[in-house]
Amino acid sequence: MPSVDPVDRREEVRVVEEPAVERTQVYEEDVAASQRNTLYQLSAFIGLLFGILEGLIGIRILLKLIGANAANAFASFVYSITDLFLWPFAGLTATPAVGGMVLEISSIIAMIVYALIAWAVIQLLWVLLYHPSVRRVSTYERDRRIRY
Repeated sequence: MPSVDPVDRREEVRVVEEPAVERTQVYEEDVAASQRNTLYQLSAFIGLLFGILEGLIGIRILLKLIGANAANAFASFVYSITDLFLWPFAGLTATPAVGGMVLEISSIIAMIVYALIAWAVIQLLWVLLYHPSVRRVSTYERDRRIRY
């Protein structure tokens, strides 16, 4: 079974003939660079999505902590979006409240869990899809002078 090289390469050989020396240069270029660029962009996109989720959960924690009016359009919007993502953590811990102010400890735990999930997904993508970068230039010279 032939071995499969994980790196796609393109090779170019340039021969320069001078009166005294013949120089051969071999250029090896990594063709998989565009794949790595796509991987960078995908990682950034996943980070952006999870960052937006983390930000919304953080705003929710702040709104609950200051006792924001749940009937307000902005607060209602934030609560409705984050409810879906906080559902798995509902009832995980007690929720301390004083007056109208509430500290949602389960939301803080959710932020930590979602940050770990984002990190794990990005790391998994890199483990599965990353191809190392390779670029080599080799120069060979042959003396063409006549020796007596």
